[in-house]
Amino acid sequence: MYGFVNNAIKDYVVSTFGQPLWSKVKKECALKPTFLDAEQPYNEELILATAKAVSNHTQIPISDILRSFGERISLTLSEKYKFLMESRGENLKDYLVNLPNFHNRIMLIYPELTPPEFRISNVAPNSLYLHYTSDKSGMKDLLIGYIDGLVKIFNETVFVETVESPNESRPQEVFKINW
Repeated sequence: MYGFVNNAIKDYVVSTFGQPLWSKVKKECALKPTFLDAEQPYNEELILATAKAVSNHTQIPISDILRSFGERISLTLSEKYKFLMESRGENLKDYLVNLPNFHNRIMLIYPELTPPEFRISNVAPNSLYLHYTSDKSGMKDLLIGYIDGLVKIFNETVFVETVESPNESRPQEVFKINW
């Protein structure tokens, strides 16, 4: 499961743009064979470099590529690791509420992984605030794509609003998610 993020990105590129583009991207980004290893942690810098390379070749904005990456990651998780999806909740709200605990458990299992941090606040019957902190800037669009994928998986209608963007004193994005 560890390397499923990288595999989901590769699957997206190959199924959308073809194996020849993946081969070019892999070479340009100097992706080692271990990039797709199930025991290889994902690296946000490599994800951004991969998105930039795909964007350069396709002329699709990098923000759109990252959103597509994020959506594919959530859909791949749902297809290949259904037990993980089911363990986090039966609907989008439960899934998001359980997301911080899941990431904390993953960090215990894989100490060399530094995934983004999530925190949930202001939980109400029809909304919640998702706090997202990452060591690497530029990952917001991937998260929004991930949420888009979750919306499809849970077949729910949501509206995502950016409430706070990172700055020097607060390194987090805060999203209000309404359904």
